[in-house]
Amino acid sequence: MNTAIPERIAQVREFAGLSKTDLAQKLEVSVAAVSQWEDGSKKPTTENLVSIAQVLGVDVKLLMKPVPSVVLTRRGPTIFRAQSAAKTSQMKRRAYRFAEMASELFMSLEKWVSFPKIELPRVIPSNVEKAAADCRKAWGLGNLPITQLGELFESKGIRLCTAEFGDDRCDAYSCIIDGRPFTFLGTEKQDRARARFDIAHELGHLLLHQHLSEDDILKNSNEIEKQANMFASAFLMPAETFSKDVVDTSVEGFKRLKPKWGVSIQAMVYRARTLELISEETYERHFRNMSARGWRKAKSEPLDETIPLVNRSLGKSSLELLENNNVINIWEFLSDLPLPKTVFQSVFERDLKSVVSRGANQVVLAKEFIRPTKDPHNRN
Repeated sequence: MNTAIPERIAQVREFAGLSKTDLAQKLEVSVAAVSQWEDGSKKPTTENLVSIAQVLGVDVKLLMKPVPSVVLTRRGPTIFRAQSAAKTSQMKRRAYRFAEMASELFMSLEKWVSFPKIELPRVIPSNVEKAAADCRKAWGLGNLPITQLGELFESKGIRLCTAEFGDDRCDAYSCIIDGRPFTFLGTEKQDRARARFDIAHELGHLLLHQHLSEDDILKNSNEIEKQANMFASAFLMPAETFSKDVVDTSVEGFKRLKPKWGVSIQAMVYRARTLELISEETYERHFRNMSARGWRKAKSEPLDETIPLVNRSLGKSSLELLENNNVINIWEFLSDLPLPKTVFQSVFERDLKSVVSRGANQVVLAKEFIRPTKDPHNRN
């Protein structure tokens, strides 16, 4: 029996970056037919359903699997790093759908493992500097540089994933789905210092802006981006300790501090101006200097290789834990929840046979587990 799910068809289509018109043309059907499939007023024939799956590059079983209602109804605003760069509605919809699918996969994982408790401290959005300090205090970080930033975020319940945006102007985005915070980090630039600043920026969004509506975010995008940048700066470079390190305020002086603080030279110059460690004139002169050296582009600054990677391991180590305990494996996940393989890659990483990473101790098997009596390989 054909049990196509309208919401799933729309989700997968938008994840594939196709409009209704695009899909209709590829299937050689009317746009009205696609609209009817997606609003549930008509069901596609079995032949149509198979064709939809082929065009969208998914298992036909996914199109017949309901989307959990909480994924669609309990989602806060999705906020992009460089909101102005995420200006195409198509890219935004792809990002929304990617987040929904990643959330669904993590929800499936949570049937078997226990993740760290979600610890997003309450802060005062109107005082960004204090918000960053309060977050550090709540997490017991003190005022020293943070080395293992990805591990820290995951230990506080933030799900980190990678995503290909297809636009190197858009570095990251974040959202909260059914109470679970997610941050998606772009893979285009591969800039270590930038990646660290990006996820700190998204932490700012998670703490400061989740109470806002999508319309409020769009209308006030410049101010919201400014606040998130200020939060990331204050979080990564606490005023008290960073100020003491800034003795030599030349570009070369900031360059020497880069390995210690794990941020770009540009970010340190920006922070120094905010803390009034340098004048506006010096700030502008330094940026002209860096532009002349070609340091304003991704991976163009020196010493990037000295910056710690943003590691993520919750998804990967969870799967390895389940496989090592003969609970479930990747193929059973794919059979039960046949999401696009890029989603599995984002959550689990591709090299599933590698050694369990340092974050493996962040997840534990649920206390009680009863394996289904039904053979998991038999789906009849």
